Amino acid sequence: MPRSVGDRYACEKCGAQIVYEKPCPCTEGMPHSEICCGDQMKRVSEGTPG
Repeated sequence: MPRSVGDRYACEKCGAQIVYEKPCPCTEGMPHSEICCGDQMKRVSEGTPG
């Protein structure tokens, strides 16, 4: 799934977070990964529309 502005991901091990400041230009079906401490980070909120 493409990433939108404001999408936030957090690491369950250390608490680090990333937030997308620009929309991802990738198409549906392209792989994405937000890796921290060796694991996929968990999505904690969706971006804001518009």
